[in-house]
Amino acid sequence: MAVSDTIAPETKERAARIGEADLVVALPSCHSRELLDAAVAALRPVVQDLLAERKVVILHPDAAKSSTEESNEPAAPDALFHLFPYAPSPVGRYQEQPADQGLRSLLQVGSALGARASVMMNSETISSIAEGLRALAEPVLNQGFDLAVPLYARRKFDSLINIGIVYPLTRAVYGARLLYPMATDLALSAKLVELCLQPSGPAGQPQPGWITTNAVCAGMQICQVHRGVPPPPIVSEPTDLSASLAQVLSALFLDMERNASVWQKVRGSQPVRTFGQPAPVVDESASVDVHDMIEIFQRGCRDLLDIWAMALSPATLLDLKKLARSPVEQFHQSDALWVHVLYDFLLGHRQRVISREHLLRAMTPIYLAWVATYALEVQNSSPDMVENRIERLCGAFEDLKPYLLSRWRWPDRFNP
Repeated sequence: MAVSDTIAPETKERAARIGEADLVVALPSCHSRELLDAAVAALRPVVQDLLAERKVVILHPDAAKSSTEESNEPAAPDALFHLFPYAPSPVGRYQEQPADQGLRSLLQVGSALGARASVMMNSETISSIAEGLRALAEPVLNQGFDLAVPLYARRKFDSLINIGIVYPLTRAVYGARLLYPMATDLALSAKLVELCLQPSGPAGQPQPGWITTNAVCAGMQICQVHRGVPPPPIVSEPTDLSASLAQVLSALFLDMERNASVWQKVRGSQPVRTFGQPAPVVDESASVDVHDMIEIFQRGCRDLLDIWAMALSPATLLDLKKLARSPVEQFHQSDALWVHVLYDFLLGHRQRVISREHLLRAMTPIYLAWVATYALEVQNSSPDMVENRIERLCGAFEDLKPYLLSRWRWPDRFNP
């Protein structure tokens, strides 16, 4: 497939001069000359081990000018290590995040150069970039996998949106037990890159989670690789919880609308091939103050009830009202209630009961009620107990999938 028409002419010309490459690596977090120089130095020995005398292209933000570049031109045609800047650009009325900018460029340049593997490393630290490249690229380059994503070591209070929403929802819907389906470090095969550039996708707006579900729905070979703790998110400007939650939910829900014909046939879930050894996790036992979260939920139950009623079934709404009257020492949002809330909001989003962004932002207090419940349950738990707790939550999402299917197919039957 040809490079997307949205790619800038100068980028097309640069790719044509390079010709082809075996590996393309995007480094969207290397936004300065110093970071880029350090990353290149760390990546050279890793690349040599992976590919010996093969051509490699390193994509980086245009703002980072490396001292290893004598000009804006790529290295000479007979060189094996090329640096390739890309310029960020807005898509529609939204400014892309750095990870999305890097991924969009990675797909286009990887396709143009016919790369065997295209890898995005969005990690903050140079050591993470080097180690992650080796771990993620190897299954794609040498073992026939189409997608490799990291399996991060999980501390109990890290990545709570992933633990409480992204992982259990995507697992129940798509049937693959990928613990970090929206990870921004990932490696893709040439076949998956071409699939992601098909016109049927959300043109110009590739996102890591969309890449993962594309691969799962297409029946491609996917794997996850044990890594350390997840890197902190890289954002262009500060965001509040409601904005972050709405962004994640919107990506998930839109993706489910696109892939409805596939996931409605999926039953249960299956483990995914996993490589490497789990990184050690510190046993955290510090207490968590949940009073503020519970108060926000109770206030939401007073102020947002009319909005919630547009999406939630009457039974779910009644359960939330009962929960809001619970004292802190007895506060507990059941897994079934949380799953019903998420499935109902998904359906309300699909039916556009109100402004989609307004609806998704209104879910924040209910999400905080789940966080408060989870924190109270696991604050003194061992890592194994936390894993069991998450597994029970995933089981609830899978057990209640028939509820989602019935309401998706027959939306007029509001409360089965």
